[in-house]
Amino acid sequence: MDWVQPFFETAPLWWGPQTVQEKDFQRADAIARLGGPGVRRVLELGAGSGLTAAVTADRGYSVVAVELSATRARQAAELVEGRDLRVVEGDFYTVELEGPFDCVVYWNGFGIGTDAEQRTLLRRVSGEWLAPGGRMIVDVFSPWKWARIAGELEYDTYTIDLANSNDYDPVASRFNDRWWPTGREAEALDQFGRCYTPADLLLLLEGTGLTAERMELDGVEILADQRYSAKHPLWEAWEYRAVLRQSVPADGLE
Repeated sequence: MDWVQPFFETAPLWWGPQTVQEKDFQRADAIARLGGPGVRRVLELGAGSGLTAAVTADRGYSVVAVELSATRARQAAELVEGRDLRVVEGDFYTVELEGPFDCVVYWNGFGIGTDAEQRTLLRRVSGEWLAPGGRMIVDVFSPWKWARIAGELEYDTYTIDLANSNDYDPVASRFNDRWWPTGREAEALDQFGRCYTPADLLLLLEGTGLTAERMELDGVEILADQRYSAKHPLWEAWEYRAVLRQSVPADGLE
């Protein structure tokens, strides 16, 4: 994952200042709806510029937000004042945090590593951070939309004019999202993401100490034991949401 830090140190500067969007409020709402009873402490992994974490804190939660990128951690730290919000700059594979947390959330980022790395993270959540009876809420990249846009090239204006292209590896089920200042492709930065079908996610969870309590798209439950047609909304979705709970203790699992 040597691309992660360079990408997020520079790309946010190209994109410019971010503002609170409806998705930030929807994510905070999801904690109340899906996080289980009595949620007080929330851990947000890959918090980015901290907008969702700030909205979550404004809802009355005590939030710890972990972000690898120094650029985005600084942006998030600007939102701390007046809120029960702590920003930790660090790698969530190695960072030490004072748990437990009633709810662990990972919005729009799960899958940036290998399957083995995802399992390592899930074991940390189950074995170190998640309080008994707590939940993890995670956004999971869905493969079909990413596969269909492979080869597309777009241009848009942020703080500067940017080009954006996408590719998709059908064997590894990974997308490649590439950004560069228009006319300067030699400066291009790439981000990658592993996509999981709901069935793939269930297999990934085996041996992590977590099990899927619910999977949903736009609030509608996805049932693993039900047959669906090719017209299912997942065909058009960038991601879906999963709620995970502890199954067995993760200690000693390989």
